[in-house]
Amino acid sequence: MTEPFAPQFISTLEANRTAKDELTEAASRQSSRRRISVTDLVNVRQAYFRRTRSDIEIPLERRQLMWAGTGFHQLFGAAVSSEEFLEQFLEMDGITGKVDIYEDVPVELKTTGSLPADPTFRPSYIDQLGMYCAMARRLEGQLLLYQRAASGRSPLLRAYRVMFADLDLIAAEMRRRRDLLAAALETSDPSALPRCEWNCDYSHTCGCRAARPGERVVPKSGFEIREVPGLAESLLAKLGGSEPARGFRLHDLVFPRRSLLERGAQEAENGAEDEAEPPLEAMERRGFQLALHDALRYGLPGAFKGVPVGLRSLRGVVRTFRGIPTLLRTSRFTEMVERHRLPYVQSHYFDRLAFDCALSGNDRGRLVVYYEAIPGDKFMVYDVAFRHLDAILEEADRRLGLLEGGGPPEALPPCPRWMSKFCAFAPGCGCGDE
Repeated sequence: MTEPFAPQFISTLEANRTAKDELTEAASRQSSRRRISVTDLVNVRQAYFRRTRSDIEIPLERRQLMWAGTGFHQLFGAAVSSEEFLEQFLEMDGITGKVDIYEDVPVELKTTGSLPADPTFRPSYIDQLGMYCAMARRLEGQLLLYQRAASGRSPLLRAYRVMFADLDLIAAEMRRRRDLLAAALETSDPSALPRCEWNCDYSHTCGCRAARPGERVVPKSGFEIREVPGLAESLLAKLGGSEPARGFRLHDLVFPRRSLLERGAQEAENGAEDEAEPPLEAMERRGFQLALHDALRYGLPGAFKGVPVGLRSLRGVVRTFRGIPTLLRTSRFTEMVERHRLPYVQSHYFDRLAFDCALSGNDRGRLVVYYEAIPGDKFMVYDVAFRHLDAILEEADRRLGLLEGGGPPEALPPCPRWMSKFCAFAPGCGCGDE
């Protein structure tokens, strides 16, 4: 069996409790809202308490779902549309909104744990799209429902066309809700605000149970909806392709054999999937990591920075936290790995951190592991000291030379054994046998 690369260069590996507490607090921090938005108008009582009860922290488990949805929206939109149509800002009568995609018609993407047989089971889905259509003065909108890959379910995407009968009626209800929320905030009295559609993190203090039921923004008779399978298929087709690889990335140094085989397949087939997971599931996973990173970055302004690095045809950015190369990774393990075993169980984490440190000229790095499947205490932060940076850089140069020269694959380090069952090139790649 091939020995992991990085452990031989680790001189010390220590858990950093101070950094862990700082990152945990940053991830839990809530941003404040000033302007009244479409999101506020969906459930105005929840919006009131979100603004006035900053002392109530949303559990990290709940925030995970929010991060996954936020990040997935960004990556999905970038894959199926272009920058000029993404996250379009709308404004009407002091109400703001940011529609996911707005090219010809407003497009709203929702993520859920399980797709319902009836897409209107959550009126808020229709209400939010209706408000965007009213602001854009478009009678038609598109609703995309994405089922997350969880609890044995496969990722799934469905698309719907929604026609609205009366945009002026929707706009009038938006103004009414705007005034209700503004008055409640001004008087510190939420008693006139209607009940929310579902329980939320403020349910113990908001008084929803005693509140009057709310009216729908879009009445049941005010819209028509039909599924458009062809639209979902066309979007999935856009997600399935990948551009031919150009240049090399830091990621290629960590899994060089797979990177070489992928590039060969792309050249032969004029573009092939470069993810072990299906496109939707892979996008959801990357989206979660992206949004978690953003939560930390905005929770600690100025603490995270990017340092450009390069080596011949390789170009990349080393992320730093307070000046130290820092790698943020999420793990699905249900138990935390003991620190003395971690460099062997998750060797690719340390390989990447070693290359980051060597290329940026630092002998110390930091690994942040977020255990998304473990309740409560999720972060572990490790300070890692490396010796012999010149030898690490020499190995990076060797791997890059083989990648640039086209192999052979067997001269490059194999991927971790566990990856072989997800790899499109197994068993021919030979990684599971080494």
